[in-house]
Amino acid sequence: MPSLTGASGGSPGRRPGHIYRVTIHVGFTDGGERGEAMRRGRSIVVGVDGTGSARDALDWAAAEAAVRQLPLRVVHAYAAAPSWAVTGEVPCPYENFGVPDVARAVTEQAVRRAREVAAELEISTRLVLGAGAPALLAQCDDAELLVLGSRGRGGVWGVFGGSVSCRVAMHAACPVVVVRPMRPAEPGRSAARVVVGVDGSSGSTRAVEFAVRAAAQRGVGVTAVHAWAPRGTADLAAVTDDWSLAEAAEWRTLQRVFAPWRSRLGPARIDLRLVPGRAQDALVAESAGAALVVVGTRGRGSVRAALAGSVSQAVLQRAGCPVAVVRVGGRGLMER
Repeated sequence: MPSLTGASGGSPGRRPGHIYRVTIHVGFTDGGERGEAMRRGRSIVVGVDGTGSARDALDWAAAEAAVRQLPLRVVHAYAAAPSWAVTGEVPCPYENFGVPDVARAVTEQAVRRAREVAAELEISTRLVLGAGAPALLAQCDDAELLVLGSRGRGGVWGVFGGSVSCRVAMHAACPVVVVRPMRPAEPGRSAARVVVGVDGSSGSTRAVEFAVRAAAQRGVGVTAVHAWAPRGTADLAAVTDDWSLAEAAEWRTLQRVFAPWRSRLGPARIDLRLVPGRAQDALVAESAGAALVVVGTRGRGSVRAALAGSVSQAVLQRAGCPVAVVRVGGRGLMER
């Protein structure tokens, strides 16, 4: 089965002109779920705007579509000319105004680049008149996965980057991947892994499902990060006892969440990490050099805020690798 690697054979990195390549990895397959997604007409959807960040997202999305053997849909949103906005009338034929010509050029270039990643990929394009976030959200109903760059044209307020990525990830009906620049792994940390935030909630359970499947597709292990902070007292002995009891309880939570997935990856492929402190700091630290970081959009305790709060915002803004956001209430990975 295809797996994701960089052109040099290692983990994908963000370098000028770098294109992700598709190689073959024999391992975990989920043909039944892939077939179900194909029967329902689902695609990997990627937003493009001609920026370097969007090209990174396109490379990642094309490689992911090849791995899952699903079609790729390239979406580009463009704004109306100022006169259209004033009069409320769209000229016919509006092609004469040149905006769609530019938009078509963006998608045509994207298709050519995607073919460099996976020549046999089934690719379609969509040109959408309107703002980036609504345009992308409209594509999510039949999307298996939505992929965006971390910065769009015009900085964080670009068409398919920055704040748009956060808003789309909050409301999308499917999982969303925001492709961030890769940061090298720190000494002692394996670069070949998928990192997932875990807190025992339904949101993190769905994130774990996504992470395990993503790791299996890539033939790498999973690092599960559970951040916690025990409630202590002024008495040092009581604090020590509370810490030990709380730590044991948190370990049980972490092990319970991953028990159903042992057969998919095996104990040696799952690294459980219980980290005192803030979830966002732990996840960002673990993200350096990882293939992917996965977070859920709801949680309890230190991950309560999910997308609307500090944890998800920090991970989306600071992670050293692509970030997948799996929303509770949205579809899980190839969910039926």
